[in-house]
Amino acid sequence: MSAAARSEPSRRLFVACELPAEVAAAVGRWQDRELRSHDDLRLVHTLHLTLCFLGDVAAGRLDEVTAVLGALELPALSTAFAEPLFLPARGAKRVLALRLDDAGGALAKTQSTVSAALARLGVYTPEQRPWLPHLTVARFRRPGHPFSLQNVTIGAFGLPSVILYASRLERAGAVHTPLASFPTNV
Repeated sequence: MSAAARSEPSRRLFVACELPAEVAAAVGRWQDRELRSHDDLRLVHTLHLTLCFLGDVAAGRLDEVTAVLGALELPALSTAFAEPLFLPARGAKRVLALRLDDAGGALAKTQSTVSAALARLGVYTPEQRPWLPHLTVARFRRPGHPFSLQNVTIGAFGLPSVILYASRLERAGAVHTPLASFPTNV
């Protein structure tokens, strides 16, 4: 990599689906009811389904990323909450998530399509592990252990758009800024 390329400003980017406002509010109420009393957890309030985490991308490539995402045909994305998950699957837990049901496979197909398009552009390296549709709802302050939880009881819902976000790390946590939105065929 040239010195010029290393010195070019970059943005920390990811692509995700935002929850409809009423679903996010219902998850927030569930977090308050089920998780607020656990001092070993830090609740996540910016809820989204991450499709691809790109990491640092040269700021000059933002228009290319936006154009590639804008050219994709995005299907209707219908889902529902499944059981809570403690991640990683093995060992001490770091994350509490809600798995999303993908009975028709549209979520996985969309993630694969977005991943392949960004990989062809050279701004994303697909992960080796299988993609798991989920919402991170809390992070353990120190690695922890599973505990009993009630399921989220919210009916099926649609994800109306795929969003390109910039993420800035701050002391209080990551700050996510939407840069571009691409509607699904809801």
